Amino acid sequence: MKKAILRNESQPEINKYIPAIPLKKIPPEKALQILRRAGHDVNEEQSEEIMEFLYIIVKLTLKEFFTSD
Repeated sequence: MKKAILRNESQPEINKYIPAIPLKKIPPEKALQILRRAGHDVNEEQSEEIMEFLYIIVKLTLKEFFTSD
């Protein structure tokens, strides 16, 4: 799976569903360390993709519970 497919910048029609909530992001090295400690055999690129996906999920969840739309 290519990195550009998962990045929300490459698919502008998806951006309207993902709120612009600023999040404090975990450094990629720390994310990789956490994933490996949890037993996942991933490389740095994969850990970045996983974290981008998780940030999208967090933003959508925050939007669902804390907005009135």
